[in-house]
Amino acid sequence: MAHTSVFRTVTERLFDLRQARTSVEGDLLTLLAHIERHNPAVNAVVTLDRAGALANAQALDAAAQASDADRSNPLHGIPVTLKDAWSVRGMRTTAGYPPLADYVPEADATVAARLKAAGAIITGKTNVPILSTDTQTHNEIFGRTNNPWNLERTPGGSSGGSAAAVASGMSPLDIGSDVAGSVRIPAHYCGVYSLKPTEHRTSTAGHIPPLPDSPRGVRRFSVAGPIARSIDDLELALRVIAGTDPRYLDLPPVPLPDRLPTPPLNTLRVAWFDQFGHVPITEDTERVLIAAAEKLAQAGAVVEKAFPAGIEFPAVWECFGLLYWAVVGAGLTPEIDAWEAEYAGFTPDSPDAFSRGAGRAVHASLRLYGQGMIERDRYVNALDSFLNTWDVLICPVAATPAIPHIPHMSPVEVRGQTINYFERGTYYAIPFSLTGHPVVVIPAGYSADGLPIGIQIVGRRWDEIRLLAQARAIDGALQAYRVPPGFEE
Repeated sequence: MAHTSVFRTVTERLFDLRQARTSVEGDLLTLLAHIERHNPAVNAVVTLDRAGALANAQALDAAAQASDADRSNPLHGIPVTLKDAWSVRGMRTTAGYPPLADYVPEADATVAARLKAAGAIITGKTNVPILSTDTQTHNEIFGRTNNPWNLERTPGGSSGGSAAAVASGMSPLDIGSDVAGSVRIPAHYCGVYSLKPTEHRTSTAGHIPPLPDSPRGVRRFSVAGPIARSIDDLELALRVIAGTDPRYLDLPPVPLPDRLPTPPLNTLRVAWFDQFGHVPITEDTERVLIAAAEKLAQAGAVVEKAFPAGIEFPAVWECFGLLYWAVVGAGLTPEIDAWEAEYAGFTPDSPDAFSRGAGRAVHASLRLYGQGMIERDRYVNALDSFLNTWDVLICPVAATPAIPHIPHMSPVEVRGQTINYFERGTYYAIPFSLTGHPVVVIPAGYSADGLPIGIQIVGRRWDEIRLLAQARAIDGALQAYRVPPGFEE
């Protein structure tokens, strides 16, 4: 790819800068022009700090000319965007929540601080659903974000603006957040790459929610995760944002190992599975998943259809709903807790498993929470045991490719079966949020009408670097990444 292309990866941009093939300012100006040209249609970048970004770029270029400055910072001069849930000092941060429409934080989120320390230039913020509570991306402040592959489709959520910006070339790297698929679903819908790290690998200090100056309720499941256009860039970003944080004391000091070589495919043991419980996947999703498994087998991998014994549906979804809302609701005011539960339809007698669990959590006792954690341990142990036999598990990211923009909580029909909003969006992502295992999403193929379809690649806890190496091997076999039509320059 030519070194002037906005679709260069972070790794390619760093090479060009270190070889003096381009300047930081020149690279940034090309990117800003691309944003100006394409953002009106996509509406992914909702706050753009053009002046601040250019000033930072000019300062880096001037330092390089004056003293042959060290360009070895991990993200030296790289323009990045951040999901509009991450606080950035001096930059409007709304979380898509109308009362925060003009909120300007006085301190950086840990993610933002680490990006800056690594030499990145934060160019702006990308759109989110209100308080990151949807698998579509729309709010009353900035409106709707569209999928670059089809503007009448959603880019997913809650990191929908992040994935749309990366897919359309408006950002080479964005940091999203994931509780129940929020970096995985948008990457799948938009045809890019994402990483959900192991639970407690990355700090979410400075994320909204919780609301500014509110107590931290989300102590489980939520992670910061990168969205990019290559697996190498995911690893680079992880090394920047991972690690302990005095602001969040429950991150253990588990170091990341050095980069691992890409393993030959004929050394991998790959399990794959297609349907979780009663929730069907589209014919296109099934076709792409089976084709991926066949390609890996043809390349020499040991490939079998298998799933961990002991992870049962719908119990796993209900357990997640219980534990998730028990911790989330604990940090909310009673008014917001009641509003969100009503907005999402959380009731103890809901026919939907996640909503049923969340409804039980609205007035949960500590004993009920403890029972949920005991159940969670069984699922963690079941997947750990399974991954002692298999290197990775590959499976769908969601029931469908990107859906049309529809009202929140609308049901969707898949293969003649009506499924509810949560089933369609999050039910393939939730099991690995509950267990805390790391997941890489890569493009795997396309639907009959040209929409990207990704796969989840699930690996062992605390072993992201090995998982990324394995994902590189799988990605090399599939070679499914494409630039959306109409966005290349």
